[in-house]
Amino acid sequence: MILTRRTVLAVLAIAAMMISLAGCGNTFRPTINFQPQPSGNPAPLGNAVILSTNPAGDGSDTHIDVSGDTGAGVVTVGPSPVFLGKGFGRAFVINGNGTVTLYTALLPTSSTITTLTLPAGASGPIGGGASSNGNIYIANSLSNNVSVIPGAQTAVTALVNVDTNPVMVAANTSGNKVYVVNNGGNDVSVIGTADNAFVKNIMVGAQPVWGVMSDDGNDVFIVNQGDGTVSVIDTALDQVITTITVGSLPNFAFYDNVRKRVYVTNTGSNTVSVIKADSIDLSHGVLPVKLADVTVSSPPVSIAAIADGTRAYVALGGCPAGVNHTTLLAQLGSCNGNQVAVIDAIALVQSKVIPVGSGDVSIAASTDGTRVYTVNAHDGNISIIKTSTDAEVLRIAAPSQNLSCSNPAVCPSTAQTPFQVVTFP
Repeated sequence: MILTRRTVLAVLAIAAMMISLAGCGNTFRPTINFQPQPSGNPAPLGNAVILSTNPAGDGSDTHIDVSGDTGAGVVTVGPSPVFLGKGFGRAFVINGNGTVTLYTALLPTSSTITTLTLPAGASGPIGGGASSNGNIYIANSLSNNVSVIPGAQTAVTALVNVDTNPVMVAANTSGNKVYVVNNGGNDVSVIGTADNAFVKNIMVGAQPVWGVMSDDGNDVFIVNQGDGTVSVIDTALDQVITTITVGSLPNFAFYDNVRKRVYVTNTGSNTVSVIKADSIDLSHGVLPVKLADVTVSSPPVSIAAIADGTRAYVALGGCPAGVNHTTLLAQLGSCNGNQVAVIDAIALVQSKVIPVGSGDVSIAASTDGTRVYTVNAHDGNISIIKTSTDAEVLRIAAPSQNLSCSNPAVCPSTAQTPFQVVTFP
């Protein structure tokens, strides 16, 4: 009953906000405008959030209601956004002007949306993550440090120095440390989340670009694009316990907490490497191992596994080999793929290819596993795939470039460019 009551209260709050906004007429444009929810006993709230960049002004987050396959609202973020992350119910967007937009992801009313300016000593913010205590950590690639935004706060309270060119932060709701991926230093910096103190640097492979943490917080998997490997770090020892060869020019990894696997997309070899990451036992020499390199139809860019662990879905963006989240926007014009590959998690083969829009460069699965979302950057829309049929059921357009338009019927038809999707909760 607790979940039901909270869900009902959230829906009532949304309805109350809609009533209050209705009296504002056309003289005020709300930051977000939600659609009314169905009456009766609602399903648990779930949103797919799509980040779009806007050549004409501020970017935006489009919210799609998972249970209804409907547009739930649009949040205005800052200009030239580069990254969307989540932590303890909060969405955070790193904007190109050195600001971060924060809000409660499933109820982004005007009272919860804040845009903070990063301190003068933080430059080139490009990626981030959130720790078990709710802190948000932003990797500043040009100033070689990390901005810390404490949980439930809306200000940077610390800058932690790391090594050269940090590009990503690996963390989750388990553990008391975060791991900062330093692309230029070929290492990972460890930060304690209790006091935000630097702990040590751990050498990994060449040109690391991404990292994911196991759901129990015991291991971190670092994607090394320069030498086509994944370094596995034991978080108790803070050292690399094994290095696994994957495909050519890997760029992204996804941790499947059902099968305890890591899926790695390899942009240079048109493969997805599958790493077995369960039953790790250092005392008996049981280490993570690669199960297979699954061939897919074209260059993969992003991947997500669904909740029952039966399948993984791959955005075949067709981008130039070596693209990663730091170069995606610059190379987006050359990402002309228009398919999603389905990987059978039992047979470890590509079982199907689903046609979608052009430039599908990011993909995410709903928490309940019923939907997969992929952005179509060139078409300016988002494809919704129903996993019960493995077919596209709907496309929802990204917002117009003219965010100040009060009448959508007469807004310019040119859409913003969506390039990243994240699901909440």
